[in-house]
Amino acid sequence: MTKKGSFMVVSLGLGGMALLAEFAAVAARRSFLGRIESLQLSLEQTPKALAIRTDLPPEVVALARRLGVSDGGGGRLVRLTQSGEMWLKPGSKPLAFKAEQTIAVAEVGFLWRAWLMMAGVSMQVIDYTVGCKAGLEGRLLGALPMMQMTDTDTIFRSEAMRYLAELMWNPDALLLNRWLDWRVINLRTLAVATGDGARRCEVRLILDDAGDLIGIEADDRPRQDGRVVTACPWFGRGGDYRTIGGRRIPTRAEVGWLLDGVEFIYWRGRVESWSVS
Repeated sequence: MTKKGSFMVVSLGLGGMALLAEFAAVAARRSFLGRIESLQLSLEQTPKALAIRTDLPPEVVALARRLGVSDGGGGRLVRLTQSGEMWLKPGSKPLAFKAEQTIAVAEVGFLWRAWLMMAGVSMQVIDYTVGCKAGLEGRLLGALPMMQMTDTDTIFRSEAMRYLAELMWNPDALLLNRWLDWRVINLRTLAVATGDGARRCEVRLILDDAGDLIGIEADDRPRQDGRVVTACPWFGRGGDYRTIGGRRIPTRAEVGWLLDGVEFIYWRGRVESWSVS
């Protein structure tokens, strides 16, 4: 075979490999998008609570009233959009993101879908608990897996704790979600828990002197560092309350880990839109 013929064979071979790689990427993106659509559809089918709870501590009812929840009914789903910055590890550069989220009112369920740029390449991240499934996944160009933590009791606990922490954006759930267990620690601290057995988890809600929900904390949220998952102290702060859709919502928030006694903020964001229906 001549040199020219050998070059053509190699070129055709490389071209075929590139074409196969592109087909694989397209299939991976379609599969990922299909799973996201399936999760969203499951959330959309979440039933609406028939009545408010009558077994709640007065302090929980007072918080719901302050946030604008009335006896006249409540929503089924919260929808919001966000923008902000994320840090993948201490000392790393911030990554700008935009996100949209759907949160169930009467059940422990949500789907957070974010888009960000990583090393000049777009990355899509989903964080969710829907039904018995839970996970955190990130894919470059919507196809190449960069992170994937799914379907274990530990991951479910982690995602359920996020749901509990985000009750500040889901005030109707205070009165309507029967999967939440409440206890009053003191005048400025409420504890809310959910789940059974290995999936049991609890988050503390911190109020200011006026009664606004301004922070969350937990002692043992699962955190993954490489291949190792450990229970770490976790916290969040919310503020800049505004009345939107008849509810008082904090429009700015940050979330972080306490690592060896030092705060590491890994998420800071702003609520761009919010609605409940």
